[in-house]
Amino acid sequence: MSANQTLSLMALFFALLVGGSLVAVAAGKNPGEQGVFVAGGEKFEAALLADTLGIRPVETDATGRLEMEVSPDGRSLSYRLTVAALEDAFMSHLHFGTPEDRYGPIVAWLFPAEGKRREVVEGRFDGVLASGVIRAEDLGGPLGQKEISDLVAAIEAGNIFADVHTRRHVPGELRGQVVSAP
Repeated sequence: MSANQTLSLMALFFALLVGGSLVAVAAGKNPGEQGVFVAGGEKFEAALLADTLGIRPVETDATGRLEMEVSPDGRSLSYRLTVAALEDAFMSHLHFGTPEDRYGPIVAWLFPAEGKRREVVEGRFDGVLASGVIRAEDLGGPLGQKEISDLVAAIEAGNIFADVHTRRHVPGELRGQVVSAP
């Protein structure tokens, strides 16, 4: 094999390696701010506004948006949580509850993804607070030991809301019901 053929084979191998990595990122295998969503899955969203259902209704200029998409195989749910004008955020979850329920059990952690760790984003934050993938093993509360299809069914029944907690509003500053996206 000539030196040119060897170099050509090495270049092809490198191109395949890099191309495969890019496909994995686009498919949500390595979640981040970009590349979490895969075209074609069922989509959901939540407009996050001041939580007015708590013991003390929240007054805030902060807003947020949660975007979610079911993977083509139905075994995971990609998400991206974007916020604006939010101060000192430290947690975000999906809860089991209707729009009228004041509180509900946590069914999945959004931020931090590992859960139960208080990672405060100091000061004002505008942008993607969290993104990732929820799998069946990440579900808890009434959806513990269940499948992603059960989470999707709960969303479609109007029983899942998202919230974001801050130092100023520990029980929750932002909240929104998760609904089917157009």
